[in-house]
This record gives sequence, C-alpha cells and structure tokens, in this order.
Amino acid sequence: MSGEYKKECYDIDKNIKIHYSHGVREASSTLGFLHYDEDLIIEFYRKGYSSVHIEGNIYNISEGDVLILNPDELHVTIRSDDCYMEKIVLHVNEGLLSQFGVERLVFFEKISKKEKGKGNLITSSAVSDFSIDENIENCLYLAKENSLENRVLLTCKTIELLSKLSKLIEKDEEEVINTYTSNDRVNKIIDYINRHHTEEITLDSLSKHFHFSKYYISHLFKDYVGISPYDYLIARRLYCCNNLIRSNHTIKEASLMVGFNNYSNFYRLYKKYFKITPQQFKEQIKIEQ
Repeated sequence: MSGEYKKECYDIDKNIKIHYSHGVREASSTLGFLHYDEDLIIEFYRKGYSSVHIEGNIYNISEGDVLILNPDELHVTIRSDDCYMEKIVLHVNEGLLSQFGVERLVFFEKISKKEKGKGNLITSSAVSDFSIDENIENCLYLAKENSLENRVLLTCKTIELLSKLSKLIEKDEEEVINTYTSNDRVNKIIDYINRHHTEEITLDSLSKHFHFSKYYISHLFKDYVGISPYDYLIARRLYCCNNLIRSNHTIKEASLMVGFNNYSNFYRLYKKYFKITPQQFKEQIKIEQ
C-alpha cells in the first residue's frame, strides 16, 4: 500500500472533531514539535506503527492500539522509517457533557486523574475485547455525513466510548494500559522542570542539581522525550501562558508569570511555535466564546 499522506477533517461542532489520516508517513526524527492539545485526544491506529513520547515515557504503538492523551500531556510522535498508516483521531471537548447537565466528573475525571505519561495506551487485544475499535469506526462513519440525526448519534457513540475508556483506566490492569518504556532519571528531570518552569533553568543548573554532566542530561532527555530540555521548558511555558490568557490575564502578564522576562524573545518563540501571534490567539478565544 502506498500513497501521499492525507488527512480528512470532520469538525462536527466545538465538542467533537474527527480526523482520518491515511497514506505513507515519511521517516522523521519528530513528526511535529512537542505539544499538547486543548481537547481529550483518542487515537485509533488502523494500520501502521510509531513511537510516541509522552511526558518522558515512550509508547511503541502497533496496529489496532488506541492512545489516549489528556489536554495537559506534552507529547511528540517519532518515526524512524517510512510507513503506511491509517489513523482515526477523535478530539473531544469536556463541554460535550454539559448539554446534558452532566459534569465532567462522570467520565473525564477518571481519565484525567491518571498520572501524566502513564496509562495512555490501550492495547489492541483490549481494544478488540471492549469493541472500542467498532465504536471509533462508527464515529467516523457518522461524522462523514453531517446530518442532524448523525450528530445526535455521534454524541451518543462518543459518550459510550468515554464510558468504556473510563472503565478500562479505572481497572488499571498493567497488561492493558501500562506498556511503556521509561527512565527514572528523565522522569525526575521532567518533574523538576514542571515544578520550576517559571524559574531560570539551564543545562548548567540541571547538571548542578542532578549531579550529571550536561552532555549526559541532554542526550538522555532527547532519547526519552524526543527533544532537548530547553525545548521542553519552552513548550511547557508557552502552553501555561495560553492557559493564563484564557483566564483573562493580559498577554504581557501571562508571559511574565510563566518565566519569560524578555517580551521580544517570548513573542518570537510564541510565533515560531504556534504559527500565530499571541494577539491572534486571544482573538480566537473571543470568537470561540
């Protein structure tokens, strides 16, 4: 099987979006920069394989697996060679349940309470046993024909899917969801950066704090996270900054609160990372509201 890698997007409403990707994915050290999404992400791998680095843990994804990503989990996908892939991705906003007068605690809390970077993978055997693959396939089918009836059915199918995933995660069966490779030293460095991201952090300061050489930290971090400690720090700051902007802080206030002491440098990094300016992001929020 071959062909150009394509993505079909079905943005049903602000609460449910479904993307179907298929074709040959070229080899790349990273498929996109480390990031996280605003919504809960559910990825079903129909065909192909890849490695996904999530908060310092490495998941090797195979055909039939499902990956769950919370909005606050920084991740990046790694491909070492060309591969034909088919992937169905659901973007689910927690506002999905509010239309029924139901709080996010019903489903989203069980999924989001898990530790960052852990419990992200549902193996193909569990996916099949719980008919999660059929559920996701039904969601894609319904999304392709955007009728009122299908939108209602899609909402029901998505809530059913969330229920299944919540029950699986709650069971916390190691053979089902905890198949990842990790490194304790990397996890400690990530935890340190997450707790101190508003402060001045450099390779020198990390080396001094953890008593490892800068060279060792840099290469170990790149192996398990996919990027350098500096890039991870910048990504964490920028996303925290966006959360503050959503909370009605001014752009300058938000940039200072997350550790950017130089506004020009912050502006340059923001535009490079998100491909839009901070002001454009703020305008997008107003439109969504």
